[in-house]
Amino acid sequence: MTNISIIIVTSDSGKYIESCLDSILSQDFKEYEIIVVDNGSKDSTIPIIRNKYSNIILIENLENFGPCKARNQGINKTRGKFVLCLDHDVKLLSNFLTNIYKAVESRNGIGAVGPKILMSDGKIIYSAGIHFSYLWRFHDIGDAKIDMPEFWHKKYVAGVSAAAVIYRREALETIKQDGEYFDEDFFYLFEDVDISWRLQKMGWKILYTPDAACLHVSGKSRKKDKFSQYLSMRNRYLAIIKNESLFSLPKLFVIFFIYDLWRNMLMFITNARYFLRACYETAKLSKKMLKKRFI
Repeated sequence: MTNISIIIVTSDSGKYIESCLDSILSQDFKEYEIIVVDNGSKDSTIPIIRNKYSNIILIENLENFGPCKARNQGINKTRGKFVLCLDHDVKLLSNFLTNIYKAVESRNGIGAVGPKILMSDGKIIYSAGIHFSYLWRFHDIGDAKIDMPEFWHKKYVAGVSAAAVIYRREALETIKQDGEYFDEDFFYLFEDVDISWRLQKMGWKILYTPDAACLHVSGKSRKKDKFSQYLSMRNRYLAIIKNESLFSLPKLFVIFFIYDLWRNMLMFITNARYFLRACYETAKLSKKMLKKRFI
């Protein structure tokens, strides 16, 4: 019986994939299937999976299509009532599957559940959900803080990190757009904000549960390289344009001049090439995002 379909996206993940898969296979909960979608790995990832994990469904892409498209490929192959997405460098702690399954199954109105995601030392929070601020900033709750009692209780949150999250399939079907669950225009970064936002707009609740915990070993999405800076700027604006109420959009211009202007000026000075690319692509994709509001 398949209750949970687990999707892992890999790309030159040979350093981490065994730890990730072994942590799944060691769980007491066994009602799952595993689908690995590989984005053009050139390292040992594919041989490791073929030689050690023959029961895993493997989808091989010849190039890196990005996490969004790869997750969509995986979801389209799943059979489970729930879909668990994991980064390739996530290691599940004991009883993770049992506890996250109980949390998402507990109420029909829950569309997604995020676990407590810890750094590799198991003491520092990576994410305990995502907070949407009034300045349209999107922050991981507890980011870089010591795991303290404030993170030990279940609570509803605005969003959850795509590094480790379980979705109710029924909920995913309600937000499917143009055949996509994750919006492939995002490539990666802020795709978890977008999908959480859409779930809420459709009336689904999003829960954070500390009962299920995992380690996020490398935290690549937190790197402050110039390419990530460009995607972060571009995708933040696209998520706002796509999901915020039309009546609230004028507030964006006020926030831009009060909060964003100096940040964008700094990015222009330090990263002009990608700043201009982000501006161009935001403008180019804005019409498409506005259209998606009504799909």
